[in-house]
Amino acid sequence: MLYRLDPLLVLALLDRESLGGDALTPKGPAGTGDHGHGRGLMQIDDRAHKRFVGAVDDLGRPLWQDPAFNVHYGCRLLRRNLDSLNGYVAGALASYNAGLGRVRSVLARLPADATDAQRQAAVDSVTTGRDYATDVLRRHAEFAA
Repeated sequence: MLYRLDPLLVLALLDRESLGGDALTPKGPAGTGDHGHGRGLMQIDDRAHKRFVGAVDDLGRPLWQDPAFNVHYGCRLLRRNLDSLNGYVAGALASYNAGLGRVRSVLARLPADATDAQRQAAVDSVTTGRDYATDVLRRHAEFAA
């Protein structure tokens, strides 16, 4: 398991981000989304990950277009989020989309006795569609079934 991540969770994240490349322009691992800012299957944002997006192979080809490299980098980001949030999966997923700072900020405003549903609604509130973590977890459950 890459970065000690559930492969089906990674698949669910990839599906949300790019529909396996079908939602990209052009379709496939070398495509972009998010008005050109999301790169590859895991939609790594060029504004937040400049060094990653600028990396090239020995022939000068952008490494973000390599599916294995792109997925590996996305897994690394997810693992970092999980570790930073003490294994809180919904928060780590929301952080993948909205950034760790925004998710930490919304979690810090919750009362200490917040329920799991309240925590998940809070982290989703700062994400694209206001449902990012919930949607990725739903996809994960579908893939696991």
